[in-house]
Amino acid sequence: MADISITKKHSLGMDGARERLNKMAEELSSKYGIKSSWSGNVATLSGTGLKKGVVELKEDSVSVEITLGLLAKAMKGTIDEQVNKAFDKALS
Repeated sequence: MADISITKKHSLGMDGARERLNKMAEELSSKYGIKSSWSGNVATLSGTGLKKGVVELKEDSVSVEITLGLLAKAMKGTIDEQVNKAFDKALS
């Protein structure tokens, strides 16, 4: 079961949303060392503190499921808040 599960609606279309998600991924990579790898419309996330992360892009929404590592679970609230802010910024 994921520790963080978020779904955000968007009206950017697939290409527009993917472009913005890629930009967000670059920022997360440089700031937190989080890496993403796309396979179709699903991106796998990896990095320190993550056991598993998956982003699924749909025509009108984006979903993210993150399972945190043991030490990161202590900061779950802060991480959840930051992920929500990042997706709000990327998809607005």
